[in-house]
Amino acid sequence: MAKNYFLKMFAGAALFGLLASCNTTSDPTESIPDPVGGPSPKKFVAKVAMDNVTQEEYVSTTSGVLQQITFKDDNAPTFNYIGSVTYQTGSSDPANQDISQVTFISPATGSLDYTFDIVPAEKGKIFSASCKATGATPSLSYLSDYAFSYDVITSKLTKVLEKRKDGGISAYNKFIEYNFVYAGKNVSQVICKKGILNNLGAPDFATAKTSTYNFQNYDSNNSPFSMLPQNFSLIRGFVNPALFYRMSPNNPTSMYFEMPAPTPSVNTGQSYSYDNERYPVVEKNQKVTFTYKKLEGI
Repeated sequence: MAKNYFLKMFAGAALFGLLASCNTTSDPTESIPDPVGGPSPKKFVAKVAMDNVTQEEYVSTTSGVLQQITFKDDNAPTFNYIGSVTYQTGSSDPANQDISQVTFISPATGSLDYTFDIVPAEKGKIFSASCKATGATPSLSYLSDYAFSYDVITSKLTKVLEKRKDGGISAYNKFIEYNFVYAGKNVSQVICKKGILNNLGAPDFATAKTSTYNFQNYDSNNSPFSMLPQNFSLIRGFVNPALFYRMSPNNPTSMYFEMPAPTPSVNTGQSYSYDNERYPVVEKNQKVTFTYKKLEGI
């Protein structure tokens, strides 16, 4: 493959770990309640920057329908991925949007381009999905199909099984199983097991290596990504599992990633300053800033 995304994620997380230092402050902008006592106005994240360098930009309609995202290509930091979203419905209400396709395209020669095709199910669920990851040659590309499991009572996503045809091979030969654990509405843990399929096409867990992504100690304030479609954040997590926390409505204040040996574990702390509408404007440990646009009619 052109890129090992688990190792790529760890490299980014390690950088964050070097920058992180758990601290508590008496910053007067923190945890300010809604001044009018009602629900917070809805805001859509427009830009995420680190040390004043833009990392991500989002384009949406005035009512909060995501249209495009730009983010740094970790494999080639001078380039950006351009992400586009296609919806099955024509509704202008973001709550009623069913995503049918997500693409992430990078101009960098050594990077993969991704096309995710999605078959929506009822109540915002996904019935099935596939991914075509295209590299410079067929041997650097892969095709994946995803199966989704949901809790019958809570409707929360509990497991995704990805079967992959890797390196130009015509038959499924690898798998990744994602298991989701929640603390309330927030994703608190994702356990990723990556291994080989047996001759019957079933996961052989004896071959699997496990990576565990813990998102801990959520605050009670609004996530910058809370207005993104949850299924978009899920798809983004398939490319970089360190971002699965963005499926959550609140903000984790610590993260702990356990990687397969010999890669060391990574532990980071997050400390936020919030605006009067309870959205983070700064994550102080990693020097990340968030800017927003207010939505109309919501």
